[in-house]
Amino acid sequence: MRQGVLDWNISPGPRLTATDRRSQILAAAMELFSERGFHGARTRELARRAGVSEALLFRHFPTKEALIRAILENVTERYLRMEAKIRGAPPREALISLADLVLSSLRENPAVFRVVFFGVMEKPQFAREFYRSFLSRMLTLEARLFRRAFAEGKGTSIPASQVDPRVVARSFHGSLLFYNVAGAIVRIEPLPKNPRALAESIVNIYLPEGRS
Repeated sequence: MRQGVLDWNISPGPRLTATDRRSQILAAAMELFSERGFHGARTRELARRAGVSEALLFRHFPTKEALIRAILENVTERYLRMEAKIRGAPPREALISLADLVLSSLRENPAVFRVVFFGVMEKPQFAREFYRSFLSRMLTLEARLFRRAFAEGKGTSIPASQVDPRVVARSFHGSLLFYNVAGAIVRIEPLPKNPRALAESIVNIYLPEGRS
Protein backbone atom coordinates (compact mmCIF):
# COMPACT_ATOMS: atom_id res chain seq x y z
CA MET A 1 0.00 0.00 0.00
CA ARG A 2 1.33 3.48 -0.87
CA GLN A 3 2.40 5.65 2.02
CA GLY A 4 -0.04 8.43 1.16
CA VAL A 5 -2.99 6.05 1.24
CA LEU A 6 -1.88 4.65 4.58
CA ASP A 7 -1.55 8.15 6.04
CA TRP A 8 -5.01 9.11 4.76
CA ASN A 9 -6.58 6.16 6.59
CA ILE A 10 -5.14 7.12 9.99
CA SER A 11 -7.39 9.30 12.13
CA PRO A 12 -5.63 12.40 13.42
CA GLY A 13 -5.13 12.46 17.16
CA PRO A 14 -3.57 14.72 19.75
CA ARG A 15 0.03 15.61 19.12
CA LEU A 16 2.32 13.56 21.35
CA THR A 17 5.86 14.19 22.47
CA ALA A 18 8.53 12.00 20.92
CA THR A 19 8.83 10.11 24.21
CA ASP A 20 5.10 9.48 24.45
CA ARG A 21 4.91 8.44 20.81
CA ARG A 22 7.78 6.02 21.33
CA SER A 23 6.01 4.53 24.35
CA GLN A 24 2.80 4.21 22.32
CA ILE A 25 4.62 2.33 19.57
CA LEU A 26 6.36 0.06 22.08
CA ALA A 27 3.03 -0.78 23.72
CA ALA A 28 1.54 -1.71 20.35
CA ALA A 29 4.64 -3.76 19.49
CA MET A 30 4.40 -5.60 22.79
CA GLU A 31 0.81 -6.54 22.04
CA LEU A 32 1.44 -7.60 18.44
CA PHE A 33 4.68 -9.50 19.07
CA SER A 34 3.12 -11.36 21.98
CA GLU A 35 0.29 -12.51 19.70
CA ARG A 36 2.17 -13.35 16.51
CA GLY A 37 5.82 -13.64 17.38
CA PHE A 38 8.65 -11.66 15.84
CA HIS A 39 8.47 -13.04 12.30
CA GLY A 40 4.67 -13.10 12.19
CA ALA A 41 4.28 -9.41 13.04
CA ARG A 42 4.04 -6.99 10.10
CA THR A 43 5.09 -3.36 10.35
CA ARG A 44 1.93 -2.24 8.55
CA GLU A 45 -0.24 -3.85 11.22
CA LEU A 46 2.02 -2.50 13.96
CA ALA A 47 1.71 1.04 12.60
CA ARG A 48 -2.08 0.69 12.45
CA ARG A 49 -2.30 -0.48 16.06
CA ALA A 50 0.00 2.31 17.22
CA GLY A 51 -2.05 4.88 15.28
CA VAL A 52 0.91 6.11 13.24
CA SER A 53 2.13 5.86 9.69
CA GLU A 54 4.81 3.36 8.76
CA ALA A 55 7.07 6.32 7.99
CA LEU A 56 6.70 7.61 11.55
CA LEU A 57 7.14 4.10 12.93
CA PHE A 58 10.44 3.74 11.07
CA ARG A 59 11.53 7.18 12.24
CA HIS A 60 11.40 5.98 15.84
CA PHE A 61 12.41 2.37 15.20
CA PRO A 62 14.17 1.73 11.86
CA THR A 63 13.68 -2.05 12.13
CA LYS A 64 11.70 -4.64 14.05
CA GLU A 65 15.01 -5.64 15.64
CA ALA A 66 15.24 -2.14 17.13
CA LEU A 67 11.80 -2.61 18.68
CA ILE A 68 12.72 -5.93 20.25
CA ARG A 69 15.93 -4.44 21.62
CA ALA A 70 14.02 -1.56 23.17
CA ILE A 71 11.64 -4.01 24.87
CA LEU A 72 14.53 -6.11 26.18
CA GLU A 73 16.26 -2.96 27.43
CA ASN A 74 13.14 -2.03 29.40
CA VAL A 75 13.17 -5.46 31.05
CA THR A 76 16.85 -5.07 31.91
CA GLU A 77 16.43 -1.55 33.29
CA ARG A 78 13.72 -2.66 35.72
CA TYR A 79 15.99 -5.41 37.03
CA LEU A 80 18.96 -3.05 37.38
CA ARG A 81 16.86 -0.71 39.53
CA MET A 82 15.99 -3.66 41.77
CA GLU A 83 19.63 -4.78 41.87
CA ALA A 84 20.67 -1.37 43.16
CA LYS A 85 17.93 -1.40 45.84
CA ILE A 86 18.80 -4.81 47.29
CA ARG A 87 22.57 -4.39 47.27
CA GLY A 88 23.77 -5.19 50.77
CA ALA A 89 20.45 -6.67 51.91
CA PRO A 90 20.44 -10.03 53.76
CA PRO A 91 20.60 -12.86 51.16
CA ARG A 92 17.20 -14.33 51.92
CA GLU A 93 15.43 -10.97 51.73
CA ALA A 94 17.27 -10.07 48.53
CA LEU A 95 16.32 -13.36 46.84
CA ILE A 96 12.68 -12.95 47.85
CA SER A 97 12.71 -9.44 46.37
CA LEU A 98 14.19 -10.73 43.11
CA ALA A 99 11.67 -13.56 42.85
CA ASP A 100 8.84 -11.19 43.72
CA LEU A 101 9.96 -8.82 40.95
CA VAL A 102 9.88 -11.60 38.35
CA LEU A 103 6.56 -13.05 39.50
CA SER A 104 4.88 -9.66 39.94
CA SER A 105 6.00 -8.64 36.46
CA LEU A 106 4.57 -11.89 35.14
CA ARG A 107 1.21 -11.21 36.77
CA GLU A 108 1.10 -7.55 35.71
CA ASN A 109 2.16 -7.99 32.10
CA PRO A 110 2.56 -11.57 30.83
CA ALA A 111 2.91 -10.21 27.28
CA VAL A 112 6.44 -9.09 28.17
CA PHE A 113 7.50 -12.68 28.77
CA ARG A 114 5.90 -13.85 25.53
CA VAL A 115 7.74 -11.14 23.60
CA VAL A 116 11.07 -12.03 25.23
CA PHE A 117 10.43 -15.71 24.51
CA PHE A 118 9.61 -15.12 20.85
CA GLY A 119 12.53 -12.73 20.49
CA VAL A 120 15.18 -15.08 21.84
CA MET A 121 13.71 -18.12 20.08
CA GLU A 122 13.34 -16.54 16.66
CA LYS A 123 16.47 -14.39 16.68
CA PRO A 124 19.57 -16.15 18.10
CA GLN A 125 21.48 -12.88 18.42
CA PHE A 126 18.83 -11.61 20.82
CA ALA A 127 19.31 -14.72 22.97
CA ARG A 128 23.03 -13.93 23.28
CA GLU A 129 22.41 -10.26 23.99
CA PHE A 130 19.69 -10.99 26.54
CA TYR A 131 21.88 -13.53 28.31
CA ARG A 132 24.83 -11.15 28.45
CA SER A 133 22.92 -8.02 29.50
CA PHE A 134 20.29 -9.55 31.78
CA LEU A 135 20.25 -13.25 32.57
CA SER A 136 23.97 -13.70 33.28
CA ARG A 137 23.89 -10.70 35.62
CA MET A 138 20.89 -12.08 37.45
CA LEU A 139 22.45 -15.53 37.81
CA THR A 140 25.70 -14.00 39.05
CA LEU A 141 23.85 -11.99 41.68
CA GLU A 142 21.78 -14.98 42.77
CA ALA A 143 24.90 -17.16 43.06
CA ARG A 144 26.59 -14.47 45.14
CA LEU A 145 23.59 -14.24 47.46
CA PHE A 146 23.47 -18.02 47.94
CA ARG A 147 27.22 -18.09 48.57
CA ARG A 148 26.82 -15.49 51.32
CA ALA A 149 23.90 -17.37 52.85
CA PHE A 150 25.76 -20.68 52.89
CA ALA A 151 28.85 -19.02 54.37
CA GLU A 152 26.65 -17.66 57.16
CA GLY A 153 25.42 -21.18 57.90
CA LYS A 154 21.98 -20.71 56.38
CA GLY A 155 20.41 -23.13 53.93
CA THR A 156 19.62 -26.80 53.81
CA SER A 157 21.30 -29.48 55.93
CA ILE A 158 23.77 -30.20 53.11
CA PRO A 159 27.26 -28.94 54.04
CA ALA A 160 28.14 -25.70 52.26
CA SER A 161 31.34 -27.28 50.93
CA GLN A 162 29.23 -29.74 48.92
CA VAL A 163 27.00 -27.12 47.32
CA ASP A 164 27.95 -25.05 44.29
CA PRO A 165 26.12 -21.70 44.57
CA ARG A 166 26.16 -21.34 40.78
CA VAL A 167 24.19 -24.57 40.40
CA VAL A 168 21.79 -23.53 43.16
CA ALA A 169 21.26 -20.16 41.43
CA ARG A 170 20.34 -21.91 38.19
CA SER A 171 17.96 -24.24 39.99
CA PHE A 172 16.37 -21.28 41.76
CA HIS A 173 16.01 -19.34 38.53
CA GLY A 174 14.62 -22.41 36.82
CA SER A 175 11.76 -22.40 39.33
CA LEU A 176 10.91 -18.83 38.31
CA LEU A 177 11.24 -19.70 34.65
CA PHE A 178 8.69 -22.50 35.07
CA TYR A 179 6.00 -20.00 36.08
CA ASN A 180 6.92 -17.77 33.15
CA VAL A 181 6.64 -20.60 30.65
CA ALA A 182 3.59 -22.29 32.18
CA GLY A 183 1.71 -19.07 32.88
CA ALA A 184 2.65 -16.74 30.02
CA ILE A 185 3.93 -18.87 27.14
CA VAL A 186 1.90 -22.09 27.01
CA ARG A 187 -0.74 -20.84 29.49
CA ILE A 188 -1.41 -24.15 31.16
CA GLU A 189 -1.28 -22.70 34.68
CA PRO A 190 -2.86 -19.54 36.12
CA LEU A 191 -0.71 -16.51 36.73
CA PRO A 192 0.53 -16.13 40.33
CA LYS A 193 -2.24 -14.79 42.55
CA ASN A 194 0.14 -13.71 45.29
CA PRO A 195 3.64 -13.17 43.84
CA ARG A 196 5.20 -12.30 47.19
CA ALA A 197 3.92 -15.44 48.92
CA LEU A 198 5.04 -17.59 46.00
CA ALA A 199 8.46 -15.92 46.04
CA GLU A 200 8.85 -16.74 49.73
CA SER A 201 7.81 -20.36 49.14
CA ILE A 202 10.42 -20.79 46.42
CA VAL A 203 13.21 -19.20 48.48
CA ASN A 204 12.23 -21.38 51.47
CA ILE A 205 13.23 -24.46 49.45
CA TYR A 206 16.83 -23.21 49.42
CA LEU A 207 16.98 -20.99 52.51
CA PRO A 208 14.37 -22.17 55.02
CA GLU A 209 13.03 -19.35 57.16
CA GLY A 210 14.47 -19.28 60.65
CA ARG A 211 17.29 -21.73 59.92
CA SER A 212 20.67 -20.71 61.31
